[in-house]
Amino acid sequence: MSLSTLKTPVLSKITKRGYATKTLAQSIKGTVIQTKKLPNSTLVVAAPDFPTKIGRISVTFLAGSRYEDPESTGISNLIRSSAGLSTSASTTFSILRNLGHLGANYSVSSDRETITYTIEAHKENLTAGLKYFIESVSQQTFKPWELSDNQERVEYELLLIPPELRALDLAHKAAYRNTLGNTIYLPKYNLKKLGSEHLLFYVKKNFTSDKAIISSVGVDAETLQLVSEDLNLPKSEQDCSVKAKYYGGDVRKAKDLGTSYLAVVGEGVSYGNSQSAAFAVLEYLLGKGSSVKWGVGQGNLEQNILQSNVSGNFAVSAINYNYSDSGLFGFLLAYNGKDSGKALNAAVQSLKSPKITDAEVSRAKKQLLFSLLSTSESSSELLKNITNQAVVTGKVHPIEKLVAAVESVSIEDVKKAASQVANSKLSLGGYGNIVSTPYLDSL
Repeated sequence: MSLSTLKTPVLSKITKRGYATKTLAQSIKGTVIQTKKLPNSTLVVAAPDFPTKIGRISVTFLAGSRYEDPESTGISNLIRSSAGLSTSASTTFSILRNLGHLGANYSVSSDRETITYTIEAHKENLTAGLKYFIESVSQQTFKPWELSDNQERVEYELLLIPPELRALDLAHKAAYRNTLGNTIYLPKYNLKKLGSEHLLFYVKKNFTSDKAIISSVGVDAETLQLVSEDLNLPKSEQDCSVKAKYYGGDVRKAKDLGTSYLAVVGEGVSYGNSQSAAFAVLEYLLGKGSSVKWGVGQGNLEQNILQSNVSGNFAVSAINYNYSDSGLFGFLLAYNGKDSGKALNAAVQSLKSPKITDAEVSRAKKQLLFSLLSTSESSSELLKNITNQAVVTGKVHPIEKLVAAVESVSIEDVKKAASQVANSKLSLGGYGNIVSTPYLDSL
């Protein structure tokens, strides 16, 4: 349950050895990315020449859960769930009918840092669909009766949240307490409390031109500039963002489930950190599952748990979260046996003292490069990639530079990254059958 490979940041300073020999990076020519800062402070990022007949445009705001006040917990989740409701110019029926008639796909996603609105359509129909897309982004009304009618669907969405994501959410709470520790899910106590006025105020405060990134694949930067003009977003009055601080802790929630979901993390690095590529390699060295269907993973985590002779079934994967000003690194473990402490102890020992050899680093780098290159072939994943890079760094690195960053990672770089995690205070988020799960300080 880790972030996409393409969300893994690159080294801000690439060492010379990345280009010193005939490496993979020299044989790759990525899509040209256009980047432009508009007069209203909106950042525009476009990949117009990507070979696709589908045009994709995203409008992203720095308005994720980290910017929520304690009283408005979960409001970004509610805004996402309320996308597509009536605007000041069109009804919900009109938006759905016209976008459906054009064969367009309209979706909204949110995370700890952003809320992103995306439209996808055949290039011939994209321009016609932009009218309703732009209205849905900048002219939302959040009518009280529509929000009331939408409550049952929101409740249903909350019931469908996988337990492993709940564990990861609790791990963030344990690690940061606030900011990045704010839950990305709407708590039940705020479902009926947050109304139209709360949503309109949050949008007015955070949906501003200087907090917006407009990105696209198959559409040029000039078109995105016109989109920005039609959005007509105001500028924010002041910057109220607070830098995230890592604390470390233990947060768990017992549920009547047969499986324990345990997320254990230490302090990682931010997107722009010079060690970010080394952490990405370390993630694959610890293991992200098997590369062969029904096979056993090669990573340190799975191998160590297997050697501990646990009696229950388990699944484990390394996780690496990189945010704009901080990061988390660790693992997610699902275990359905009675001795979860035994499996947890083996995984924690792997995290604190991973087996780092030249062969293991080479394997991890190859798996990371394969994931990086295969994902970059998808236009939808490319859009996510350039958007994420623009959000946290204000620029986009070409694929050849991403590859060079991975190739330049040495075994010493990986050991340094592993040492940083080992010396960090660990945090645990537990969900499900956690009655017999030991606390980290007892391992």
